[in-house]
Amino acid sequence: MPKKILLVDNNHEYRHVLASIVRRVGYEVIHAAEIADAAKRLVSERPALVMIGDGVEIAGLKSDQFSVRVPMVIYGAQRTSNWREEALSKGAADILTKPISSADVGE
Repeated sequence: MPKKILLVDNNHEYRHVLASIVRRVGYEVIHAAEIADAAKRLVSERPALVMIGDGVEIAGLKSDQFSVRVPMVIYGAQRTSNWREEALSKGAADILTKPISSADVGE
């Protein structure tokens, strides 16, 4: 059974593009457009990793003993020189800058 990745992004089109990349490298994909749905899926689906678009707040997902241990990767377009530091300070385990490739996901 492949490991699950929860993709959280309010951009439906980009979420589906990223899902095809994630599936190509062998992961099962769980989708969420909003933080409330993501929080429910985090508990019910128990993913190995959460990938979050930069428009979604990570703090709302780090709410229980399981979710604080799940690595969360923020991805997006780098907007400012301190974008990486801001994302890491929010609790991200790593940062990916768009466009994301199969090599980025497979690492």
